[in-house]
Amino acid sequence: MKISYYLNEGRKKNLYCRITDGSDRVTFSLDHTVDPKKWNTKKDQIDDDDLHYFTLINLKEHLERKYHELKSEGEDKVLPILKSEAELLMDNAGLTGIARRLFDQENKEADIPSYDDFIKAFEKYKGLTADQYKVQTLDSVVHFHAEGKIYEMDTYAGLTARLKHFVDARHYDDLCGTDSQIWNEIYRNRPIKKHDFLPVLLSEWEIYWQEVYSRVKKDVGHTNHWNERKSSSWRSMQVFMECFDSTTDVIDLADRINELEFCPIAIITMVENDNDSCYDEYCGLEFEQEDKWACIDFSADEDDYESPLFYIRQYDF
Repeated sequence: MKISYYLNEGRKKNLYCRITDGSDRVTFSLDHTVDPKKWNTKKDQIDDDDLHYFTLINLKEHLERKYHELKSEGEDKVLPILKSEAELLMDNAGLTGIARRLFDQENKEADIPSYDDFIKAFEKYKGLTADQYKVQTLDSVVHFHAEGKIYEMDTYAGLTARLKHFVDARHYDDLCGTDSQIWNEIYRNRPIKKHDFLPVLLSEWEIYWQEVYSRVKKDVGHTNHWNERKSSSWRSMQVFMECFDSTTDVIDLADRINELEFCPIAIITMVENDNDSCYDEYCGLEFEQEDKWACIDFSADEDDYESPLFYIRQYDF
């Protein structure tokens, strides 16, 4: 089964989707106009600076999952069902409808506010109407393009879900992109005893290197050239363990020894020792920075004290 996008030159709303499975094929309009100059004919996709670039990626992933679900259930005529699924997602609103529906579906389990709630919060904050801004969904975050600027809107639930995913999936690079100073402050507020911290740290260090060797072997075929790097990493680990008792800034220590390796491992170790309370504290320390974020609160004017808080800032790009 293959899902591809193409431009139908005979239509004003020229973006179409084609799904093929052996000799079976369906095509349908995505009710969206693309400037042919911004179409990558080699990759059959819009430019990555288009607001709906990720919407199309998400749609393809959604339909691929749906395809395998239907096949596993023994369904024969899958492609017409996939077409109907895409049209249902569009809901007569093209790619915007798809973005809305997929955002809500993918974030419902984490109790992240709905797409429409984000819209309501932005319009309250900026006093703009729907024709004065454009929307881009990115996982659990929403970007608003208005007045020549980009605004990023986030929530406690969204940030918590992302952090938890980074830790659970051991996404070391993504953890490096979080604020190490916030993690360090969390540790300083609730230090972990050495006999609890170091065994977990050593276990996570082994897991890290198992993943490195597995990845290198898959890509290169052998791992001999990485043995010295692992030995160097172990020497750094010994330095970390020797310095552990003499500092309360453990995450900062890991960051200074090896930002890309030890810092994410130390963060994972801390979270595993302290469970989900780390996520709540991280969100609090992040969003309470008034020089970075503005809070949008509906409770005061609607007497809805259970309404979620939204946090917004200008996005530097």
